[in-house]
Amino acid sequence: MNILGREFVTEQMPEGWVICDRWIDGVLNIIDNKPSNRKNARVKLRNLGESLVKDCQKLGISPEQYWQSHNSNVLTQFVNQLQ
Repeated sequence: MNILGREFVTEQMPEGWVICDRWIDGVLNIIDNKPSNRKNARVKLRNLGESLVKDCQKLGISPEQYWQSHNSNVLTQFVNQLQ
């Protein structure tokens, strides 16, 4: 799923499904520290997208500016709030 110009996917790990940020070179950065089942991971990803877009719009900045000031720790906080 493309969210503000960045690619996010659900990925199966031994503990369950998690949300990952896919970097340009294909590396996956896990941003979800609470594995769940596949359906719940997809719901969390969709909710994450909605939350990030709303946050970016609220701040009134471009997606590029948004990602300059929001790193993986912020993404993990957003995901944890969705659970």
